Amino acid sequence: RYSELIGLMIGIKQFVYSCVLGSLVISCDTTQRVKEEIVINLQERGATISPSMYGVFFEEINHAGDGGLYAELVQNRSFEEKEMPAGFHAEGNKLLPKAVKYHLTGEVRERSYRWSTDEVPAWTLQGKDSLAAQMKVTKENPKFASAPNNLKVVIRDASQPVQLLNEGYWGMNFVEGERYILRTIISSDYKGKVTVRLLSSEGKILSSETLDIINGGEWNDVKKTLTAVGHDSKGRLALEFDSPGTVWVDYVSLFPENTFNNRPNGLRRDVAEMLVGLKPAFFRWPGGCVVEGITLDNRFEWKKTLGDPAARPGEYSTWGYRCSYGFGYYEMLQFCEDIGAKAMFVCNVGLGCQFRMGDACGEHDIDFYIDDCLDAIEYALGDESTEWGARRAADGHPAPFPLQYVEIGNENWGAEYDRRFDIFYKTIKEKYPQLTLIYNEMPQ
Repeated sequence: RYSELIGLMIGIKQFVYSCVLGSLVISCDTTQRVKEEIVINLQERGATISPSMYGVFFEEINHAGDGGLYAELVQNRSFEEKEMPAGFHAEGNKLLPKAVKYHLTGEVRERSYRWSTDEVPAWTLQGKDSLAAQMKVTKENPKFASAPNNLKVVIRDASQPVQLLNEGYWGMNFVEGERYILRTIISSDYKGKVTVRLLSSEGKILSSETLDIINGGEWNDVKKTLTAVGHDSKGRLALEFDSPGTVWVDYVSLFPENTFNNRPNGLRRDVAEMLVGLKPAFFRWPGGCVVEGITLDNRFEWKKTLGDPAARPGEYSTWGYRCSYGFGYYEMLQFCEDIGAKAMFVCNVGLGCQFRMGDACGEHDIDFYIDDCLDAIEYALGDESTEWGARRAADGHPAPFPLQYVEIGNENWGAEYDRRFDIFYKTIKEKYPQLTLIYNEMPQ
């Protein structure tokens, strides 16, 4: 293996040498030949890099959170998937932002983003035929004003049981012998049974439980534990109905019981442990371009990620799908504490993503964004006598969290960003001199 390593190093040396020499030949007179040499000595240690320089940059992109690190198995659990940011509209499978001026040039950019044409993304109804039952997203009698959508299911023919199916994120991975925690919020004037099932990709029942539902128009918040009797990486979840009637479903959630550190509303153990193995000195959250949004109207709002997961509205992500806000600020800070990493919070300075629409809040609104950042810091570090420190304690963590870094803006540039950075820096440093503040100018 040592000889293989030496051969690899020689190959790398030859490749690098040819690349360097080739670029020199192109850039210089063809009559000149410059010889460069790269020497790799495996016995010598190079420059020491501080361990504090190694960390994890998280962003809800390509389902890094929902469908990835975050352990929720149900996609579109609150039926908020097709809520649009303010001023946006859809044309077929494209979502078009509202017209706003790019703050550096005054232009209005033309942009479009992915949009699902499914009536209820990730959910399907299966019955005797297409007339047996119908479903529709409504805002009738919402359980939570912050997440008002619910799914109305009208069952007309239950001679063959009707199933409301969720496909999860490319299927649900069920492991034989593992336990799964279901939570659903449901209301009905329906007289039959509601059965929850874990199904294999072929429809085999891997687990089944009957839900205890009280009819009469009130919301039932029900939990059940299901144990899988088989394995399938492409499984599905089903709510099954055996009688005609109407059912309103506000929320359906399914978590493996065995999350990282056994946290409720927690993280996938395998993915989290992989991150732990990196020994990160810090963890950056929430991003990335989601911090700013396509426009400021769909920026990431950390305050909406707190509290009951069923009440979190989520937001359409800049990357073409809705972020559930399930892996929220509290969960991020808790994860940092669990793994001994410092937290890095990225704040918005009142600028929309400059790679997208690039709008800017008015001068009189900058204080709103400063206050929002200060509130986030207070939530992590403030004692229980402060407004947001008290909120953290109420959420279950009286002691401060390990917040050390605040990144002021994300991938911004230009004189307006520089001016706003100075305002944020001065204000934050006056109140929290111990924090490390990060400048974020993009090279132009």
